[in-house]
This record gives sequence, C-alpha cells and structure tokens, in this order.
Amino acid sequence: MKKKLAAAALAAATLGTVLLGAAAPAMASSGGCAIGDACVYYSPDNQGAFFGKSEEGNYDGNFGGGGAGNGQPVMNNAASVRNMSYTNHLRVWYREYSVRNSGPYQLIIRNTSENLGSVGWNGGSVNMRNNNHSQSWEPAH
Repeated sequence: MKKKLAAAALAAATLGTVLLGAAAPAMASSGGCAIGDACVYYSPDNQGAFFGKSEEGNYDGNFGGGGAGNGQPVMNNAASVRNMSYTNHLRVWYREYSVRNSGPYQLIIRNTSENLGSVGWNGGSVNMRNNNHSQSWEPAH
C-alpha cells in the first residue's frame, strides 16, 4: 500500500511540474516588455521579435518572442521602439552608452511608438534604423 501511495505522489508531483512548466512562456532571451520598459522591435511598426529594457545602457541581448529577427542581437538591428514609460521620454542612441552625450539620438516620447529613422546631426542626418546602440531616460516635464 505504501508503494502505491508513493508512486501516486511521485506521479502527481511530476504532472504538476510539467503542467506548471508548460503554462509559463519562455521569454528569457527577449527580456520581455513591461510597463516602464523600452520595447525594442526587430521590424517596423512594432512587429517581429522584441526586447524589453528598463535600465539605461547598451542593447546587450537578443530579440525573442518569435517572429522575424528572433534570436538576433538587439544592438544595431532594431527598426521600431515603443516607450512603455508613463513618466520618462526615451533616447535611443547611435553610440554606446558611455559616450551617449556626444552623438545622435532619436527621442521617443513617453507612452508612444516610433519607427527608427533619420535624425539631424552635424549639418547632415543619421539613420537610426539598424544603428541603435544604447538607451537612456529623461524625465517628461
């Protein structure tokens, strides 16, 4: 009788682990996208694979979530961004985070989306699409 109870308990525990594991989608490669994040997309118009980032810094990591660009590096591969912050504007920088204040950037207003495109710089223009290196936040006034 004890062997049957032990086998039943083991089977229930195994089934519970399998069911719980299947219920949670794997989003580790993308960082997910949550309120307060910059949600960076591989394709224009917030399409394709995505990557969520809440802190300032370089775009280290890979796109996830399936779709076009899944598994590709985020840095210098993005086409659109959704700023999911209600309190801060987002700057997407052309250069790495450590030298961000000396290069071109595209400003994404709080709680909006934009395709990355041309921005003015030094009397010319720079295309930010696929030239995104890092991000920083600035308070919305």
